[in-house]
Amino acid sequence: MIMEKLSSVFSRPMLIYDDKCYACKKFASYASTLSRGWIRLAGHYYSQEAINAKKMIFPAYYDSTKMFWLINEKGAYGARSGLLPVAREIIKGIFKRRGLKDQVNLVMACDYDEKLSCASGMNTLKRIVNMMLNSSQLHFQN
Repeated sequence: MIMEKLSSVFSRPMLIYDDKCYACKKFASYASTLSRGWIRLAGHYYSQEAINAKKMIFPAYYDSTKMFWLINEKGAYGARSGLLPVAREIIKGIFKRRGLKDQVNLVMACDYDEKLSCASGMNTLKRIVNMMLNSSQLHFQN
């Protein structure tokens, strides 16, 4: 019953990313733009939508901020295991959102002025290596 509810809530995918990181914001922005807004964006720290989604999916003790997550109707895919689902959702978005150019949904506004981490090339490289080393999946259906 709960799994069916999660599948319907995430029938349109959501990409939860580190909104304190410049490289992560760029990655999320590209994913949403390329999918013509099909992929919804929400930041780990400053988005109430992401906070609510994480409460529904992850156990209270789990630190979901270790990686980005793509959540769709099938489940949640983190870091390395999320790359292929992101690519699939971009392709879906290209076809599903055809003719809806003005409806790109970028939920990337943040209310803080601190300098974003990962702005240097070395920090970006560290993030990419970390992403390739980490992976996690949670499936909604068998």
